[in-house]
Amino acid sequence: MKIPGLLSLPPSKLFSGGFLHLWRAACAPLSSLLLLSLLLVVLPAGAARAAEPEIDIEGGTKALRDNIRLHLSLAEESCSSPLWRLNSLLNDSEAQIKAAAQALGFYELEYEAKLVRNKDCWGLNIQLTPGEPILVTELRIEILGEGSNDPIFKPLYDKPGIKLGNRLNHGRYETLKARFATLASLHGYFDAEFVQSQIAINVGQKSAAIALVYDTGKRYRIGAISLKHGILDQDFLERYYTFRSGDYYDTDELLELKNLYNASNYFAVASVAPDLRALDGQQVPINIELEERKRRAYSLGAGIENDEPRLLLGFEDRYLNRRGHRFDADLALAENKTAALATYTIPLRRPAYEFLRFYTGYDKEDTVTSLSKKYTYGSSYTYYQDNKWLQTYALDYVQEESVIGRMAPINTNLIIPSVSFLRTQTDGAPYPLSGWSALGRISGSPKSIGSDFSFAQFYGRAKYVKGFSYGRLLLRAELGLTETDNVDQLPASVRFFAGGDASVRGYEYKSLGPTRNIYGKDFVGPLEDPAAAEEVIGGNNLLVTSIEYDYRFEDSNWVAALFYDQGNAADDTNIDFKRSAGLGVRWISPIGPIRIDLARALDDEKSWMWHISMGPDL
Repeated sequence: MKIPGLLSLPPSKLFSGGFLHLWRAACAPLSSLLLLSLLLVVLPAGAARAAEPEIDIEGGTKALRDNIRLHLSLAEESCSSPLWRLNSLLNDSEAQIKAAAQALGFYELEYEAKLVRNKDCWGLNIQLTPGEPILVTELRIEILGEGSNDPIFKPLYDKPGIKLGNRLNHGRYETLKARFATLASLHGYFDAEFVQSQIAINVGQKSAAIALVYDTGKRYRIGAISLKHGILDQDFLERYYTFRSGDYYDTDELLELKNLYNASNYFAVASVAPDLRALDGQQVPINIELEERKRRAYSLGAGIENDEPRLLLGFEDRYLNRRGHRFDADLALAENKTAALATYTIPLRRPAYEFLRFYTGYDKEDTVTSLSKKYTYGSSYTYYQDNKWLQTYALDYVQEESVIGRMAPINTNLIIPSVSFLRTQTDGAPYPLSGWSALGRISGSPKSIGSDFSFAQFYGRAKYVKGFSYGRLLLRAELGLTETDNVDQLPASVRFFAGGDASVRGYEYKSLGPTRNIYGKDFVGPLEDPAAAEEVIGGNNLLVTSIEYDYRFEDSNWVAALFYDQGNAADDTNIDFKRSAGLGVRWISPIGPIRIDLARALDDEKSWMWHISMGPDL
């Protein structure tokens, strides 16, 4: 290292002429309050500019320069630091510069550093000659003890973060060492320790050999489980357990149990924690504390569905008894749609994954194509499978009165068994950049069990989201198939229609489907304009697809979108696709995007239509 003679910095050089001028002005009598205000604003700005020493480092890599700057204690000094302190810190900087260089594998660094006079402050110039770096030529990782064959340590072998032939980086070495300890503590190897952890450096050969030998010792098991609670049966709460006494300790399972209790809606706070102060005989005691939520709750909210604002009212009794039974009642009111539902839920053997429901509901929907009033009485069994598919079996008794177009009213009584499968996989963000969801439902109404007529139906829906550096792609598809001897018997809720914000944008909600001449045999009413004789009556098949591109503005919750939709309902496989395209804007709220779309129908009247919707993308 070469350090030229240290420079003397007179105090007058620490202040600019502009600063002194402002000081004199501030001391002089002021002619107006406005001048005083201007001086109070300008003075701190000038002072701030004078308090910024310039440290210029040249040579080597950017990472090396940045690391040296980070290690220099001299860089923290202000322009008001006395000369003796700057000289002292410059002498101390040799060890700091070498340590910063060796951390990145440069063991033969040479440099020249000197203080300089700047106009308003002092400065420091450093010229680096890094030399050839030390390269990693050997990496030995070995796991001993009970965890030698445990797959949780496999990532240390597969992706250690250090590659042979790369420049030695002490930061990556320390990160790798920390991963050993983290994995061990998360999975119950509380006695684990390094048998060997060293870097052997040969400066002459520019090589480094890394050896990390880790003895995990024995893996601890779950010991006594202490459960503190106040509202539900002990046996019922233990059915949530993801582990038992005697199982191997695993932090992930403790976290999963905590999440299950929090998601149950019974508890305001759930704590599941190991008592690491009471380790004994390779066993870990577990303490579970549950703080109950208020039993009854009322809710009031608003939303948007099918381009209409909705008022949402709700009531829930979270625990009717100590076995965890629940009751919920919800009412949604909109101009053209009313939905009411009351549900009684009984948790079963695995309460977080398996439950039985009994429900009754009323739905009234008035669209441009139909009017439907439906009463539903039913029960369902839901099971969340280990493969993450939500499986539901249901049996409903449905009474419906519907008027489709100007056809005669249809009154039906149907017993409808069904089975559905649902899965959603997402990155969990309000604005997901990856994920998909899929729903499949098979239902029917055999006349042999008391229905007015027979039909069988399949409905499927799929969504896919893929993010890129320049935006996001969203794909959506719907498919419906119905088999029946007489389509005219199908009530409005069983028929398929297309159109609306979640279907083919640019067309009104449920405005697309097969048409029929209103002056046919089922027509009731006076003769009107024959040119308007075709009315949409819905169909027994459905196919809708959509593609959308989103661009999120940088450091913003605003998103611009372009989309293209197509689809329709039909009574056969010859579907008359209706197309639309448009653009939109999204605001990313905590509950998901709020969307405003302007779509143009590309067929028929080719009209424009606004659509407003909200909620998760998947």
